[in-house]
Amino acid sequence: MSKSEWIWVAIRIFGIYLLVLAIISIPDAIGNIYALIQMADGAESYPELASMARSLNKAVVAKGTTATSQLVIFSIASYYFLRHGKAIHKMANHENA
Repeated sequence: MSKSEWIWVAIRIFGIYLLVLAIISIPDAIGNIYALIQMADGAESYPELASMARSLNKAVVAKGTTATSQLVIFSIASYYFLRHGKAIHKMANHENA
């Protein structure tokens, strides 16, 4: 295989790696959305737990935002590396090894 073909293989493998990371972040994103909904219901049901529910709500929102942003970023990057990647290929192909 030529250098150019090896570069394409490396780009595709990195795209698969990012796809796996995106898939791994799906349960976190779904779980945090579900937890946020359940905490909102719990805070309404028990007013004495409202302050604790608010602090937990902040933690769930932070973790949910992280998981959702990871899902989006990894998915977009994975799509680029698996379907396109021409700019990365050109840049890597011009490097002297």
